[in-house]
Order: sequence, then C-alpha cells, then structure tokens
Amino acid sequence: MIIRFSERFKLPVSEVYSYFQSPADWTRLYGLAGESRDLGGGWFEIAIKHFPFPLVARNTAQESNVMVRWVFRGFWRGKGEVRFHETADGVMVEGYEQISVRCLFFLSPIFERLFLERSFRAIWGIGWHRLHKREAARA
Repeated sequence: MIIRFSERFKLPVSEVYSYFQSPADWTRLYGLAGESRDLGGGWFEIAIKHFPFPLVARNTAQESNVMVRWVFRGFWRGKGEVRFHETADGVMVEGYEQISVRCLFFLSPIFERLFLERSFRAIWGIGWHRLHKREAARA
C-alpha cells in the first residue's frame, strides 16, 4: 500500500522536522505502543499498537528541515519520504509511505487493503492531529 499526504501547519519547519530526524522520534509524534529500541547501524525497532510485529526502520537520507527518507526491513518492507516546504506562516509537509508485508508476496496488496490500510492511515492521522493541536496551542 502507498499512503500519500500533504499537510500544512502553522509551526516552524524545525519543530515539525524534529519528529522525523530518526525513526526513534516517530513515537513522539504517533504515540505508537512503546519505546523505540536502537538496533545499531541507524536501525530502530518501533512497536505499533494493535500489531504483533514492530516496524524496523532506518533513515537513508536526510537534509535538515528539508527532507527525510527511510526504509523498512524485517516483517515489513517498504520506504517513505517526507519533504518540508517553508511557507509564509509555517510549513507544508508532503510525502508518502509505501509499506507491505514481506512474507505475503503477491497476497500482500489484498491483505493490506482489507486489514492494514485503514490502520496505517489512522497512524498518520494521529500524527497530523498532534501537530495541529500544537499549532492551536500557539495561537
């Protein structure tokens, strides 16, 4: 499955970027189930609520306050990217996440559509909601 997004926030780009500097920072944004665990070599294991298998992710490229790119390994496979565009009053966040279940091969798209897509979209929604709450608190 691929999830694409474009969100605007009235927050400094550096504040929004801080949630993507490392996969370990994702737990601050998304409220995932537990702490992240450093696996070494830039890889982090992140527990996900209601999923028996954690995300194992590593940033593969980043430019401070401009973009972050990552990959998954283990049970999950895929990649993602977030780009930050400064606006007159904050930041526009655009990007995508492509993620699938490694062991299901050609059945993965069906399984994703039936069981995973709604949950992964909800996880991103939680993050966007938290950032909108932060901007409301500043107003």
